[in-house]
Amino acid sequence: MKRVFAILTSVLMASCLYAQETGERHVSKELLIIGTMHEVPSIVSRSYRPLLKYAKKYQPEAIYTEDIRSNDTLSLKNFTPKFLSIADSLSRTETIDEERFLKLKKKRLSELGSDDYAFLAKTYMMKRDRANYSYYNYLKTYGIGGSKKALRNENGDLIIPLAITMGITELIPVDDHQTEKEYQRAWSKSLKAIKETGDDAVLAKLFKQDSRKRVWPSLWGKLGKYTNKPETLHRYYMVNSCRYVTHPNESTDTVRQLWDGRNHRIAENLAEQIKANPYQRNILIIGAGHVISVKEMLKQIYPELQVKLMFDE
Repeated sequence: MKRVFAILTSVLMASCLYAQETGERHVSKELLIIGTMHEVPSIVSRSYRPLLKYAKKYQPEAIYTEDIRSNDTLSLKNFTPKFLSIADSLSRTETIDEERFLKLKKKRLSELGSDDYAFLAKTYMMKRDRANYSYYNYLKTYGIGGSKKALRNENGDLIIPLAITMGITELIPVDDHQTEKEYQRAWSKSLKAIKETGDDAVLAKLFKQDSRKRVWPSLWGKLGKYTNKPETLHRYYMVNSCRYVTHPNESTDTVRQLWDGRNHRIAENLAEQIKANPYQRNILIIGAGHVISVKEMLKQIYPELQVKLMFDE
């Protein structure tokens, strides 16, 4: 009888272990995307509060940002040439203390002091990592308690306060600006072209709708939530990709192709990082105009990933 009991116990334990292992293998990762306004006017300086509250409730394990990856030299040249110049200049005159850098990266934020924040900020700059340079420069300036005054931008009022609360010590940049100059040229040409087709009136109507509908949310401190509503995200997507036009032409087609191409590369960067990292709950904080496109691109590139938006419920 004892032998039978022992055999049954072993079988049961093995079954439980197998179920646990297979369950772990099939746990799908998820990504919450929050759209931002970038910098906001002082009159709506508290706009990021609702987004921060929502993001904290989600409790992300990793934060992905609209910053350029350190190895994407072309994008850095196109979009942040001054930062690139300073970073490379420092690297030529100073040597990174890799031992101290790796040691500090293993510590919690509360274990670091102002000298450590300053060291990490400078080191990340020398590594061309603008996202984490900004993070530790903020900590050097305001400390772990954060700024008492709203800074009116997504870094100071959403991304960094969220990272501090979650104890996240390193942000993950995924942006791409390889075709920034071409996009700006095509956008300028499209504005001239739509005047000939009458689509400039369509664009003006979209801007007017947005201005009118954001009044009450702005007054009540809910501009961040308004920005993430499905109709708002769709409007920004239509404008940024020139999908609003009723008479497409070469310049508007080029804008669409370049916008879609950039978001496809952002989605590729995201997929690569999320697959490589162990985190299950991930959050992407990016300009609202990108949200729809990046979500669609991720469906193609990484269909197993569960992508969520604020108002999906």
